[in-house]
Amino acid sequence: MRDQKNIIKVGYLLSYDYQYIFTSLKQIYDYADQIIISYDKNNKTWAGNDVIIPEEVFSEIKKIDHQNKIVLYKDSFYIPNMQPMELETRQRNMMAQNIGLDGWHIQIDGDEYAYGFEKLSKFLRKHSYLLKNPEKNQFNFDVNFVTLFKHNEDGYFVITPFDEKCMLITNYPKYEYARRTNKGRTLSLNYYLIHQSWAREEEEIVKKINNWGHKNDFDTSKFLTFWKQLNSENYSHIKDFHPLYESLWKEISFFPAKNIEEFISFFSKKYPQTDLKLNLSGTKKFKLWFKSLY
Repeated sequence: MRDQKNIIKVGYLLSYDYQYIFTSLKQIYDYADQIIISYDKNNKTWAGNDVIIPEEVFSEIKKIDHQNKIVLYKDSFYIPNMQPMELETRQRNMMAQNIGLDGWHIQIDGDEYAYGFEKLSKFLRKHSYLLKNPEKNQFNFDVNFVTLFKHNEDGYFVITPFDEKCMLITNYPKYEYARRTNKGRTLSLNYYLIHQSWAREEEEIVKKINNWGHKNDFDTSKFLTFWKQLNSENYSHIKDFHPLYESLWKEISFFPAKNIEEFISFFSKKYPQTDLKLNLSGTKKFKLWFKSLY
């Protein structure tokens, strides 16, 4: 019998941008069954640079964890001569193994905010019959990225429309490229995931592009120059500017907010999460449900 207490499993990678995880955890904590937070025991990033996570970060995580849902998992996640993206994918797989491969796996980065997470949790619990025999019936769900590109004292520059998809959920966590499994059936959910992404201070951006999984995927120094030049006078003229797939980021809109908490509150009211639907025929859903009984 499937363990109904461990359906929703959320994983985090903790590294140089550790300060964002608190805002993210508060969005999902009450509606997750298990949460795993992984970090490098040798204080290394995927690029091999040093990163020190202050002890108070772990103390604050423990304060949030009033239901004892969080597992802290440290291991050697940096290996010399491996590419950053290879190491990211490896860490995500190790994290999934550590928390157990059953259930729905949701891997969220620390700077991603899954507001209205109760809607997503309710949907996944309703369709927990899809967890039966995941190797033969692999299901993945992607969601809508709300990417914050920059901020000033008045608010946030946000990439619109929200066409970019983020692979977020799987019943078969055998990752092949970051969060992608590249196997099974992938369905889209009309769910918004706020990604703080580039909306940071300049020194944080420099640290990010020198250590993240995409470090070697494009000319980060050239893109940083472009990012620095963007302001309230020119943002509305910028079109098709994604560093890898130009048309994926069509334009930029501005949302007034004093800080990220105010942005999340404002955005969640303007774009409330709706009840989610499984994009399968009634016949297909019934067959999958019926098979799960045996």
